[in-house]
Amino acid sequence: LRWLKRYGAFIINWNGDVRDTTPYWMVELAKYVDVTAFSNMRDVNYMRSLAYKSPWLECYIDTELYKPEGYVMQVAPIVFFGNNTHKFPLSEFRKDMCKELKRNYGNKFGVYGVNGDHNFNGNQLGEAAAYRSAKIAINVSHYEIEKYTSDRMLRILSMGTAICLAKHYPGIEEVYADGVNLKVWHNMDELKYMINYYLMPEHEEERLRIVKAGRELILNTY
Repeated sequence: LRWLKRYGAFIINWNGDVRDTTPYWMVELAKYVDVTAFSNMRDVNYMRSLAYKSPWLECYIDTELYKPEGYVMQVAPIVFFGNNTHKFPLSEFRKDMCKELKRNYGNKFGVYGVNGDHNFNGNQLGEAAAYRSAKIAINVSHYEIEKYTSDRMLRILSMGTAICLAKHYPGIEEVYADGVNLKVWHNMDELKYMINYYLMPEHEEERLRIVKAGRELILNTY
């Protein structure tokens, strides 16, 4: 870092993930870089409290990988992609959600990831192929922190195939527009209502309009 600074480099240290506390090594490195950025406001505010320059910076998404065109894999019309391997604040909520949706929709709902119906083992091409066949994709991150979502949501939006039903988190409305490029839900009753609504053929045009707007948002922003 000192070598880079000596030659005039502007250094940004960015972390798109989140854990229970701000990583100590991000704090240690902050004194050697120009900007320390995060994809959530909790860590941003903490760094600012230490007098470091720290902006919010959303995740990046590969729009050439996550796109409507390409290989297709037959999956359930309703999907959730997420690993079930560690204990995080919303881990139990995610498990309970999957159990509830399985009870309600049976084979129409698929869970994909470690300890799910299918594990892609980090194969993003397979993940993208699966999203291409889905009509509804659910987003729930492991943490409910201001302006934080995992890149799952950006992948869903970038695909331009399945409508994104995103669990509300603080600050989502500052970045995304409910009913325009995705739909936001707060509890299981709302989620099930939205699933039933967008599975109806008479609402297909509305679903596709939101899907298209989500793809355009990603292309224009990320």
